Amino acid sequence: LFMIIILLIGAKSVQAESYRVEDMDIQATVEPDGSVNIRQEMTYRFSGHYNGIFINVPYNLEDKERKDAISGSTLEFYNGNNVKINSVSQVVEGKEILFKQVERARNGNTNLYTTEEKQGVQQVKVYSPSTNTTKKFKIDYTIQNLCVKHEDIGELYYNFIGGAWETTIEKLNIDIYLPQNQNNIEVWGHGPYNGKSKIINNTHANFKVENVKPGQYVATRVLF
Repeated sequence: LFMIIILLIGAKSVQAESYRVEDMDIQATVEPDGSVNIRQEMTYRFSGHYNGIFINVPYNLEDKERKDAISGSTLEFYNGNNVKINSVSQVVEGKEILFKQVERARNGNTNLYTTEEKQGVQQVKVYSPSTNTTKKFKIDYTIQNLCVKHEDIGELYYNFIGGAWETTIEKLNIDIYLPQNQNNIEVWGHGPYNGKSKIINNTHANFKVENVKPGQYVATRVLF
């Protein structure tokens, strides 16, 4: 009995706080003006106590991502600008609870969010204290000038998951919609080698990736 107690105390002492994203679903729609509206739903699993989460919205490609995916091009073509956060919310028992945007907040606050510009990334800090639980968050945002208009085609190249993500994403689904497109499309995925790209039809492309590691990026390219 004494040895069992010692083992239990030791096991408890080495437990570390951790979190992961069990599931992430991204719905992106290309608008006629070249902007892209993105609705992102994320299920987080928290072990330990946390005051909230950070959501990073990249709109400029990082150096290593440019090198991997693009060569011999005018790289600035693929940078967006003017990220607009339309809404942040949490889904509780099927009901969506909207969070309020504020200039500043303190740890321990709830149902609030702030934004901060960080070198090509719009960082959203979501205040939602969590202890040993699972939570589902949603964010809706628009990035201006993200698509490129070439002489004969349009192109969307975007790293939906930039290298600033610091946790594992177990399941990632990305749907891209082009409601104005009438001709064939071509699609490619960049990043982890286990990803799958699929053309659903002329207005819909799908990308799936599992076990995205911290620091990895997941980018998609669609020609239309």
